[in-house]
Amino acid sequence: MRRIKPLDPLVAQRIAAGEVIERPASVVRELLDNSIDAGALSITVQVIEGGLERITVIDDGEGIASEELPLCCHSHTTSKVASLDDLYNLSSLGFRGEALYSIAASAKVTIASSHPSSTPATLIVDNGIDGEILPVGPAKGTRVDVEHLFATLPARRLFMKRPSSEAMMCRRTLIEKARAYPEIAFRFYEGEELKIDLPVTNHRQRVLDTLQNDKRVVPGETIEMGDKGGNFSLYAVASNGAYWRSDRSHIGVYINNRPIDEYALVQAVSYGYGERLPGGAFPYFYLFVTVTPELVDFNVHPAKREAKLRNMAEIHQQVVAMIRSQLTTKELPKVEVRHQGELYKGYSPPSSYSPPPKGVGEIPRERDWFDRAKEIFLEQKGPSFRYLGQIFSLFLIVEKGTSLYLIDQHAAHERLLYDQVRQDGGVQNLMLPLLFEVERSVDTFIEENFELYREWGLTLQRKDDLLWELTTIPASWKSIEGVIVDFLSSQTTGDRSELEKRLYATVACKAAVKDGDTISREAAEALIEQVLQLENPVCPHGRIFVVEITKESLWSAVGRT
Repeated sequence: MRRIKPLDPLVAQRIAAGEVIERPASVVRELLDNSIDAGALSITVQVIEGGLERITVIDDGEGIASEELPLCCHSHTTSKVASLDDLYNLSSLGFRGEALYSIAASAKVTIASSHPSSTPATLIVDNGIDGEILPVGPAKGTRVDVEHLFATLPARRLFMKRPSSEAMMCRRTLIEKARAYPEIAFRFYEGEELKIDLPVTNHRQRVLDTLQNDKRVVPGETIEMGDKGGNFSLYAVASNGAYWRSDRSHIGVYINNRPIDEYALVQAVSYGYGERLPGGAFPYFYLFVTVTPELVDFNVHPAKREAKLRNMAEIHQQVVAMIRSQLTTKELPKVEVRHQGELYKGYSPPSSYSPPPKGVGEIPRERDWFDRAKEIFLEQKGPSFRYLGQIFSLFLIVEKGTSLYLIDQHAAHERLLYDQVRQDGGVQNLMLPLLFEVERSVDTFIEENFELYREWGLTLQRKDDLLWELTTIPASWKSIEGVIVDFLSSQTTGDRSELEKRLYATVACKAAVKDGDTISREAAEALIEQVLQLENPVCPHGRIFVVEITKESLWSAVGRT
């Protein structure tokens, strides 16, 4: 039987490091926190081979005094917390005293720093083993180099993704952090290539700058919101309902400038928008909550992605109320839109647009589907049914022969559009191609089905690793480019038949009239006319959308014979 004994200090250090440092992006997160806490006004990050070979963070902050430098890579050493009271009144991002200790346990770390009260100095720690301190360093601020991350932990390296994917996660970490600090300039390099350049600006513009790679964002339709509670204040930069996504990936929550995974507040945002967005649609919404420090506890998880709020219910209610009261269409100040090439230095849109040859990519000059259906309807002597009206803003009531029919307007319209889009031909070139990033599994799936998508009118071009550009869509698919990008960004499995059905069903579902929409009598009758000609009234998702109630069943229900 093995005896209980203390762990070897180096083993204990490696175990503790695994909780804080999961991958290169974790290193970037912790070093950015340190730079921000040091009062930096300019921060530059560089990653080599996705950060596995080297991560460099340079700032112009206060720096570290030379006599304190030997302590900074030891366990539980920090300048941010001195007592238990400090732990419950945090104003800094870092507080555990574990970040540099954990990083130094997993890599070779070189810290060169200069503090106004002392001479510059450089510390080298190699995988938990302290090295020498050199009397050299920068004129101002701090530079941290993290080299050969996890080189002595081969099992951890096996779980790393490709360098390009790790670099993307590092980039996202910087962008997420930068949204909360518009007063700080951020730069991000992959190798020698400048990928992101975020100058000092105002809060709204900073959020927009971090979204410049998303062509669905409409700066002129982006608004600011603000409100106050007893011990907190709210600020948000959000879409006003003119554009949205089919997922919650762009609902971000920050508490005291920390990005937090807090579903309750994400839910509050959805409640606030309510019926202003179609079903299954979610806004772009970045919420910044500033709360009295003693009411929030960040000491929940080493990754600092969680927090406990004592007044969560109050904040939740205030967020919902703020959105509902302030989500109105109003004249917005003009926002400077920086050219995509200035922010994402590696990606350049076409310098000019050349129209396609005549007849290629033209949108057919035909009337709307409802107009065509109406024309057919009016050419007949009269309808074979009687439209009685709409109930619950969803069901159309129809009398035909000796039966009463209830028709689900959304599912019915979805089915008709589904049949239509499957028959349409021709493509249209997008005036502004859409750039979008994808996960690795999606990237692989697009590669495998590249020609299939092209066959369906969706032309894609690879712009970088995990970055694609959509340049054409079918001619009759109008104003749903964002829906198509969302679809392309979510597909990882399926054969030709299954994928085709999902695509057309998605397009039809988004374009169809919605539950809650009030439609005119003419539109309703045109819809009914087409529905009653269907042999199998089932929507693309497999649901029946016509319910028949016979005269006999009604007579029987009230006791008539």
